[in-house]
Amino acid sequence: MKKLNARKLLFLPKDKYHDGDGLYITISSPGKGKWSFRYTINKRAREMGLGKFPDVSLLEARQHALSNKQLLKEKIDPIDEKNRIEVLRQQQNKKFSDIAELYIFKKKEAEWTNPKSAQQWRNSINTHASPLLDTKPFIDINRDDIISVLQPIWNTKTETARRIQQRLFLIFSFAKIRGWYDKDNPASWKEHLIHILPDPYKIQKVKHHPSLHYSKITNFYEDLSQFEHLSAYALKFLILTATRTKEVIEAEFNEFDLKRGMWTIPAEKMKVRKEHKVPLSDEAITIVELMRRKHNHHFVFTNPATGNHISNGAMLVFLKKEFSHLKITVHGFRSTFRDWAEETGNYSHHAIEFCLAHQLPSKVEKAYLRTDLIGQRKKIMKDWEKYLLFYSS
Repeated sequence: MKKLNARKLLFLPKDKYHDGDGLYITISSPGKGKWSFRYTINKRAREMGLGKFPDVSLLEARQHALSNKQLLKEKIDPIDEKNRIEVLRQQQNKKFSDIAELYIFKKKEAEWTNPKSAQQWRNSINTHASPLLDTKPFIDINRDDIISVLQPIWNTKTETARRIQQRLFLIFSFAKIRGWYDKDNPASWKEHLIHILPDPYKIQKVKHHPSLHYSKITNFYEDLSQFEHLSAYALKFLILTATRTKEVIEAEFNEFDLKRGMWTIPAEKMKVRKEHKVPLSDEAITIVELMRRKHNHHFVFTNPATGNHISNGAMLVFLKKEFSHLKITVHGFRSTFRDWAEETGNYSHHAIEFCLAHQLPSKVEKAYLRTDLIGQRKKIMKDWEKYLLFYSS
């Protein structure tokens, strides 16, 4: 039975009064006070404000209390629900571009090893997504809006469109976790877009980095060895170790154990953020020792003009200048190595992948294969050196 009535509230003295069903009013002066709702959830007593009296009438306060009791029946904490709704209300004035930038800044930039990644993300989002998605509150963006972003470029710029779809999915996932978006992820491929847009892999094949066939690598390496240029040494070292440009140009002498013939690349320099050990062939060790005799800087391949490591594009510029007749890229030498290892040697597929610092694709494989196959990888890198140096035998 209710204990209060609207007329009595106007004359109650200062005190706290119970109306029933967890509804209370604290009178601060005649005709003025504040409402609250007291409840227990998960063995925890809580009290929630419902507004001031007389701004909130007795009838309205009872309706709020009734709604909260319904939430409790559904095992939902009314205060948590109120906070969630308030966060959503605050985010309604935020634009998509604000959330996207926050995701890039807070989450992704700490993961990227290449500064170009942030630029590529921002460029693609600002060019293709923000102009359309910023026209409405972030909370109101739906699947049709995402389709409107992707459909115009899905068939003509398929690879770009696919990357944008993946980036949008991550941004909306981030927003959902933060409580800023309470609907299904509108950029989900499996849940939504697969039923609307064509399979991107059937529209356009993935373009790989142009590479040199392994049957031609021996002669190429012989020609490369005629150059005493710093970029030529770096490129030779990259080919010998099957590593990436960033890993080579940022290599430091303290990462090498030349007696054991091992190069340990720290996790923060790796694309997958996991420490990677590279078995070194005799030729690779010789190059490191030569660089050590040439200078005392901590980077192996140091530009004497700057005192810093050679630039990200140094090897590619050298390649284009001295081997302009070959339509290849620096990164393509990893493909050359992989094709050689898969097609000419009786090597474990996993050992080849580990040479390239690739991760196992399956969680099951990761669970059962706990070794990095370093013994097999040493043999592969030694055999690769022999193949490259065949011209001298």
